[in-house]
Amino acid sequence: MTTASWRFHGTNSRDRLIESIRLAPSMDDNRMITIRDVLKEFLAETGEGNRRSMSSPFKIIDLFGTCLDQYAHEGLNEFEQARFDKEWSDDNRFCDIFGPDHIQPYHINSFLSTFVIRKVMGTKGFLKACGPTMEKLAAWLLAKGHWNDDAMRYYRELVGDDAGGELVACSEFTQSLLDYVENHPIPDDGEDFDDDDYFSDELIIKKVEPGRLIFDEMLDNGEDITISLPRSVTSKARKGWFVTMEVVRIKGKWRILSVGNVYS
Repeated sequence: MTTASWRFHGTNSRDRLIESIRLAPSMDDNRMITIRDVLKEFLAETGEGNRRSMSSPFKIIDLFGTCLDQYAHEGLNEFEQARFDKEWSDDNRFCDIFGPDHIQPYHINSFLSTFVIRKVMGTKGFLKACGPTMEKLAAWLLAKGHWNDDAMRYYRELVGDDAGGELVACSEFTQSLLDYVENHPIPDDGEDFDDDDYFSDELIIKKVEPGRLIFDEMLDNGEDITISLPRSVTSKARKGWFVTMEVVRIKGKWRILSVGNVYS
């Protein structure tokens, strides 16, 4: 799965593709059909599941709507942004202002690759259910004419053949890192670390070796950050994953001070 920001930065041809996806009309005889309407229609036709369950389609689609309301405006063009700023209120958000032509493939990808990891404390069952639910939504958007074939191809390029398939694996790797850090704390001797020996940011796993993870060149001198860990931990890691953490160098070796999120 490709991690993408809401604002799509790509080639001019792909920018035109996104604009072409938005050309499809989203009006009926009476009023504009909103994203909120379409998500409700999707659930009505395909099933809500048990509303009380975190892993139900109802809950996942509700979270997707929340995700759009909070972040999707970042991908609007100048004219759309002006409309959004004018019409937005607590009771009239992104999903109430725009139609289904504003559900973009990268919205689903960002929901699966970033929002679910960073914003939702979900169970393993929830994580397993996210991908299939969003796959069903993507297929439904195509069948209903809200997406065209180009949009679906772009979606497939972003999420791969197994949408959300790495969510559980990321969660399990995160837990392994957290357990390791808890069981191997770095002693606090009251001294501050030198700037050259401290790093806090989002690191990208460059290479996975048994008992060792190599993170991409994040230091000013272009040096990779290499961290030794038990094989039981490194076996759960994947090249290309993003890991938010604090690391410090002690006696020439990098160690993990704290761990945040892991996402693909």
